[in-house]
Amino acid sequence: MPEKIIRLQSIDSTHKFAIRLVENGKAVECAIVAENQTAGIGRCGRKWESLHGNLFTSIVKKFPQNYDNGKLSLMVACAVHEAISFYIPGDLYLHWPNDIFYKKLKLAGILIAVVDCWTIISVGVNVSSAPEIGVAVSLKDVCGSGIVSAEEMLNNILVKLNKWLCAFEKFGFLCVKSYWLQYINEINCKVIVRNGSDSISGIVRGIDDFGRLILNRDDQNLLISSGDMFLNMERIVINYE
Repeated sequence: MPEKIIRLQSIDSTHKFAIRLVENGKAVECAIVAENQTAGIGRCGRKWESLHGNLFTSIVKKFPQNYDNGKLSLMVACAVHEAISFYIPGDLYLHWPNDIFYKKLKLAGILIAVVDCWTIISVGVNVSSAPEIGVAVSLKDVCGSGIVSAEEMLNNILVKLNKWLCAFEKFGFLCVKSYWLQYINEINCKVIVRNGSDSISGIVRGIDDFGRLILNRDDQNLLISSGDMFLNMERIVINYE
């Protein structure tokens, strides 16, 4: 992963800042981290609640042409999960397609974008506070104060990303799929998956070799490429993704 780190005191969004670097022809492989975000975003342009003390970072990297960014998203989730699991060894789960949950509460989220051959990997981790009690959780809530700083969490995530990128290049998606099947929390649970105005319910059976959600419905396995997953018809992810 990139060794250069751009540290910002305040910015609208590290993700938007990274996009501007690319669009202005100033992109280099780097990690952008901000102490404060005024207009953080998640998937589909949704708002990301950016509370002080949490980690907001965007990693800018150039991959070979035709790199599978769908699989990359699930691989990044493995790296973030492993980095956080150093502090929370149990009850830490992967929530398809690329979120990290402690029990049923959101702890971290990931956003991937490709702009002019550059890949932007944005990660948000609730280190010191959670935006919605009862929906999200922070490391401080689980482990107590002083367990880790946003800077330390960034360094750990960069180390794990490098490890997982190497494994991904050497072994392919098999290692990512195996890790997901260990930690996905909704196996054999009834869920609803929404994609825009469309929705479908079924029983989660896992993910396939392309990272698609395997959803069993009426004794048939359906393969879902994208969407928002909710458990027992109740929305798990609220406000930000």
